[in-house]
Amino acid sequence: MGVSAILQFLLAFGIVLFFLVLVYYFVRKGFFSQKGSSISVVERHYLDRKSFIAIVRVVDEYFVILVTDSSATVLKKLEDYKESDSFSTIFFRKIGRRSK
Repeated sequence: MGVSAILQFLLAFGIVLFFLVLVYYFVRKGFFSQKGSSISVVERHYLDRKSFIAIVRVVDEYFVILVTDSSATVLKKLEDYKESDSFSTIFFRKIGRRSK
């Protein structure tokens, strides 16, 4: 194996490494994410490994949904939700207790 073969290998390795770093940078900056998406998960709380309750924003409306490994069910539409509210604040307000 000559010096030119080693230089060729190092050059190819450097090019591949450069493109991997470039892709990593764009993924971390959110370059490939959808901008202005009308649906987003605001908050999520896991009940067990395969199910969770989530607050989902659809356009300008908020819903509480239950997601299991086999289905998703809308539990309630939130009328008075602000994104600054936490899940526990809403939960305790709905059951009539003060949050901790």
